[in-house]
Amino acid sequence: MKIMKKLLIILILLNSIAITLSAESNLLENDKNITYILKKQFKKNSNSLLKHLSNKKFLKNFYNKNSYQVIWIDDKGLKKKKYQELFNNIHNDLTLKSNGYIVKKTDMLEKELENNLTKEETFRMEVQLTSLYYEFLKHSIYGDIEWKNFAIKLKNLKRYRINSKWIRKEAKFNIGTLLKNPDINATLKEIEPKRFGYKKLFEALKRLEVIKKNGGWKKLPYFKILKQDSTGEVVIKLRERLKASGDYIACEKNITKILDTNKEDNKSIEEPFIDPNAIFGECLDRAVKHFQKRHGLTVDGIVGGATQKALNESIEDKIERVILNIDRIKWLPRSEEKRYLVVNIPEFMLYYIEEGKVKKKIRVIVGNKKHPTPIFSDKISYIVLNPYWRIPNGILKREIIPKVIRNINYLRKQGLVIHRTWSEHSQIISPYNIYWEQYLWKGARFPYKIMQPPGKKNALGKIKFKFPNPFDVYLHDTPTRHLFKKDIRAFSHGCVRVGEPHSLLETIASFNKNISMKKADKILKGKRKYQYNIKNKLPIHLVYLTAGINDEKQLEFRDDIYRYDEFMKRSLK
Repeated sequence: MKIMKKLLIILILLNSIAITLSAESNLLENDKNITYILKKQFKKNSNSLLKHLSNKKFLKNFYNKNSYQVIWIDDKGLKKKKYQELFNNIHNDLTLKSNGYIVKKTDMLEKELENNLTKEETFRMEVQLTSLYYEFLKHSIYGDIEWKNFAIKLKNLKRYRINSKWIRKEAKFNIGTLLKNPDINATLKEIEPKRFGYKKLFEALKRLEVIKKNGGWKKLPYFKILKQDSTGEVVIKLRERLKASGDYIACEKNITKILDTNKEDNKSIEEPFIDPNAIFGECLDRAVKHFQKRHGLTVDGIVGGATQKALNESIEDKIERVILNIDRIKWLPRSEEKRYLVVNIPEFMLYYIEEGKVKKKIRVIVGNKKHPTPIFSDKISYIVLNPYWRIPNGILKREIIPKVIRNINYLRKQGLVIHRTWSEHSQIISPYNIYWEQYLWKGARFPYKIMQPPGKKNALGKIKFKFPNPFDVYLHDTPTRHLFKKDIRAFSHGCVRVGEPHSLLETIASFNKNISMKKADKILKGKRKYQYNIKNKLPIHLVYLTAGINDEKQLEFRDDIYRYDEFMKRSLK
C-alpha cells in the first residue's frame, strides 16, 4: 500500500514536471505562457536579460507594473511589422547622430534579428526592443541638448555680471503609457511639437542633407571685400558657393569673349575677355542680398567680414544648428492656444498668432549682451497707459548713481524723480539732500525709489504690456524710435521694446471688450496713468531660435547674439 502511494506521488510529480516543460517548450502558444516565461526570466536571469542596458531600473519597473505583458511578441513569435516600424522611424530621424547609441543599437538588433532566435533569445529581444524604443521616445520628446552643462555655463556668466535665464517647459508625456500604444507611428505623431515652426525646420533639414550628399560647398579663400563690379577667380568661387545653397539663380548671358576695337589706331584687336562668371554683376548682387537676408545680415550686397563668416560656415555646421533649434522647440510649451505672442529674440521680431496663422509681425528691440532678455513663457494680464518707469536697483547702482555723482543735475535733466516709496503719490525727496557716494563706494542700500513720470522722455514710452514674472521684464513702447531701423536690435536692459505698441494694443482690445480704443487714444494724448486689466489674458512666449523658415518658405539663420548656440552641446544619442 505504501509503495503504491509512493508510486502515485512520483507519477504526480513527473506529470507536473512534464506540464511545466510542455509550457516552456510551447511558450508561444498563448499570452499566459508568454507572460509566465518573461516573469520567470526577470526573476532568475535579469542580469542576462538586461545586459549592457543603461535603463535597467525603468525596464524592471515597467514590466513589473504591467504584469510582464509583452510588447513585441505574440503567439507566432516576434512582431516583425512592429519592430520594423520602429527601425524605419529611427533611420528616418535626421536629428539622430549616425555614431550615436540609438542608431548603433538599431543596427546591432537588425543583424541579430536576421538569425533564427532561440526562445530565450526571443525574450531577451523583447526587452532589448523595449529599451531601444524607450530611448527613442526620450530623444523624440526631449531632444539631446545637455541642459545641465548649459545651465552651468549660464551660471558662470554671473562672473561678468551677465544674468542669463532660460526656463524650460517639460512636455507632460508618460513614456510608460506611450510604450504600450500598439501604433508606433501614431505615438510619434502625438508627441511631435505642433508649433514654433517645428515641422518646417524638419523639412529644411532634409534639404540640407541633400546638399550635404551632393558635396556641400567649399570654403572661400580670404579676401578683403567683394561687391558689384568686382572681378577675379574669387568671384567665380563666390558664385559657386551661392549656387550650392540655392541663393544664386542664373540670369546673365553666357558670353565667353568680347571683341574690343581700338578705333584710335584703326586696328581690330581680338582679346580673350574675362570669364563672365568672374564678374560681380547684378545677378550675383541679388544672390548675395538674398543670402544676407536669410542670415539676418545687413542687406547691402557687399561681401565683407560678417557675410564671409556666414558663407564659410560648413554644411555640417548648418545642419547642427538646425537640429539644435529643433531640440529647443521640444522644450517649449505644447499646450494648444487660440491666440498667442512669440518674441524670437535673435530675430528681433514679435509675432501675433491666431488659429495657427501669423496675423501680425512687429519689430522689437531686445536685451543687449550684458543684459540678455530671459527665455520663458507667461501671459499678458494688464496694460498700463502713460506708465511710470520705476528704475530697477541694478540700473540704479550701475548707471544712475555714478552719473548723479558726476552731475547732481542729471536726474532733473532726465526727468527722474526720487520718491519715498514706489507709489507715484508718495513723498518726493530732493537729490541735493542725499550723500550719493555712500551708496556707490560704501555699499549702503539706497532707501528711496527713483521714477520717471509719463512724458516724452519716459523710457517706457506711452504703453506698457505686463506679464508679472520673477525677471521683471515686459513689453513696452520707447521714445528711441530710430533704433527700430537697425538690423541688429539688441539695445535694452532685458525688456522688449515694441515697434508698434498702438497696433498691439488694438489687437488685444479686439478680444477684450473692456478696452475701449476711443477712450485709450484720449488717455494717450495726456499724461494721466491708466491701467487696463485683461480679462482674456494673452499667452506670450519669449524664445531663442537661431534658425527658422521665412514667408517665402526658405531657411533663415539669425545671429547668435547671446552665444547660446556656442554654449549648447548635444549628447551622443
